[in-house]
Amino acid sequence: MKTYLKYQPAAVQFLAFLGLAAGFLIIDSVISSFFFTDITKVLLDKNAVISPEVMVKFKWAQLAGSVVSFIIPSLLFAYYSAPNALPYIGIRKTVSPALLMASFLLLVTIQPFIGLLGEWNAKINFGSLQKALLEMEALYNRALQVFLQMNTFGDLLLNLILMALLPAMGEELFFRGSLQKSLLLMSNKPWLAIVVSSAVFALLHGTFFKIIPIFTLGLLLGLVYHLTRNLWYAILIHFLNNAFAVLTVYYANSSETLKKLSNDDLSVPVYVALISLILGIGIVYFIQKKSIEALPAILTDDDNDYIA
Repeated sequence: MKTYLKYQPAAVQFLAFLGLAAGFLIIDSVISSFFFTDITKVLLDKNAVISPEVMVKFKWAQLAGSVVSFIIPSLLFAYYSAPNALPYIGIRKTVSPALLMASFLLLVTIQPFIGLLGEWNAKINFGSLQKALLEMEALYNRALQVFLQMNTFGDLLLNLILMALLPAMGEELFFRGSLQKSLLLMSNKPWLAIVVSSAVFALLHGTFFKIIPIFTLGLLLGLVYHLTRNLWYAILIHFLNNAFAVLTVYYANSSETLKKLSNDDLSVPVYVALISLILGIGIVYFIQKKSIEALPAILTDDDNDYIA
């Protein structure tokens, strides 16, 4: 059946994905304007009282954003692209236990390096844009503070779903499985596809004072996906990264270290960050070697973008 996007020029496939992404972003904006307008008012007013009703709306807005903006357009892109839709965007039937463990260790070991990048990023002065960006950052932080209010263990579990699991699934389907893949097909340059998709990933998070560590995490996720052609490893890394942030806030009062982590006040020595980077590079090398062994068993006729 030659109507699938995989049989069309790569540029057509890329434009089709952009069209889907833009269309569902507009739909999400319309939904927000009809159902979640009072959330914006709360965020803009520092003295506003967060009622239980508004808190519930925050949760629904997060759910709607993940599903409508990221998951649905990605799944539609896969459906229209190839007969085996899910494997086409990296959702495979099998995973390697060794690669799962390596993905977990990669996230753990690279944290100090990303933390140091975050410290440097927070000190950047953007000149004439500084005031506007600080206002954006205040709004971003206000949204996080409101959303991360957790009084019970049930609140923690709900936030792990809404802020860790759903974003990990949705954003990896969107940025790596769909955007990075279509960019690779169009450019035939893996590094370009990874860099561009990571830049878009970082920009859409809406914080310029954390953009470098977010971009670096995007590069890491993109590289793991490119090496393994299996989205589950990137989803695991992304989920654990977000879950760690949620858990740090929930347990912040139990330890001074966790409190500093939750407030981004923990300083990372340069030598620790360098060791972190070296260990991370070593684990990426291991992932590359193990992926070469695993790829022949998972690649299908739809994986015509594979570049050794």
